[in-house]
Amino acid sequence: MKNLSIVLNVVLFVAVIVLYVLHFSNQKSSEIQPKTDAVDLTGATKIVYINTDTLLNNYKLAVELNEAFLKKQEERRTELNIKAKSLDQEAAEFQRKLQNNGFISEARAIEARDQLYVKQENFRRLQQEMLDKAAREQSELNKQLFDEITSFLREYNKEKGFNIVLSTQLGGNVLYAEDGFDITNDIVDRLNATYQKSDSQK
Repeated sequence: MKNLSIVLNVVLFVAVIVLYVLHFSNQKSSEIQPKTDAVDLTGATKIVYINTDTLLNNYKLAVELNEAFLKKQEERRTELNIKAKSLDQEAAEFQRKLQNNGFISEARAIEARDQLYVKQENFRRLQQEMLDKAAREQSELNKQLFDEITSFLREYNKEKGFNIVLSTQLGGNVLYAEDGFDITNDIVDRLNATYQKSDSQK
């Protein structure tokens, strides 16, 4: 969840920059105004922030995606643990037979050892494949959340007209803000309402 929070912070920061650029590029594309009409950064800029920890812990889509991801990870760990235990037992049995001269010949002992090495190598390969798959799935999950949240923020900002939407988390960049700058609860409520509506239409 911490990795997801970090990625979402980066995502929201990029979204803020995109909204900021779009806002000012739209102004430039309209009629050229005298320089006296430049944006007044001293009072007119509307800045708000979203606490991504709270967002991720309360946005139903994020919670469901994370729970599904963690369930898959647990299933993979269980599978790997079973295979590891089986390999350990085979290795212990090989050592016992070797110490008790349980092989008919040296050639049979070497063959059994080589088979054990192959199984151990296959196990290491399976471990790496599962790690790679988990990383890909985490990346896809992050992208899905990024798309959902940035798409929502574009529509939300048509109504609200903010210039900058910052993201923060516990111990993040926003150490203090007056009441009214934190829009997290409104974002969470609206995202969940949108998600429930789309979920009920499936």
